Amino acid sequence: MTTTRSYAHVGCATVLLGGASLVFAGGGFEAIQQGYSLGWLAVAGAIGLLLLLGFLYWISYRAYRRRDWIERQPYSHFAQQGLKQGGFWKGFFVSWAVVLVTHVVAFLGMGFAPALPYPEQTGAIFSLAVLALVPAHVVVPIIGGTIYSFIRNTSLQRGT
Repeated sequence: MTTTRSYAHVGCATVLLGGASLVFAGGGFEAIQQGYSLGWLAVAGAIGLLLLLGFLYWISYRAYRRRDWIERQPYSHFAQQGLKQGGFWKGFFVSWAVVLVTHVVAFLGMGFAPALPYPEQTGAIFSLAVLALVPAHVVVPIIGGTIYSFIRNTSLQRGT
């Protein structure tokens, strides 16, 4: 028995995220063409939306592959018990550690800015990075934990 693969949820995400990325890319390229230097931010947003859409396709593929494997087992209601689940806190703390290290590097860069070329600009960039990383201490670990739990919950046993 195989799983009926419904891509309805991914289809809706494709229409919404793909359309938004097309609008961002078109607006960004138009802004760059008109001479606005920050048009690349819209293009970067379009690339980010397409990466998010690719992640959704990939995680859906893994989930369907896991479901198919479970249904192929002789006792499918017991097969799921041996598979990995959870993992939010590991992803949370690993991504939080990355944010902490980045924050420390930004602090050090702010401290060593007078020794670097263009000290005022360098100090301003590092001080903005320090301010921008404050909300990242909450947002990035939650996203990292969620992504790691998605990856762990859609994994199969080794050798399958």
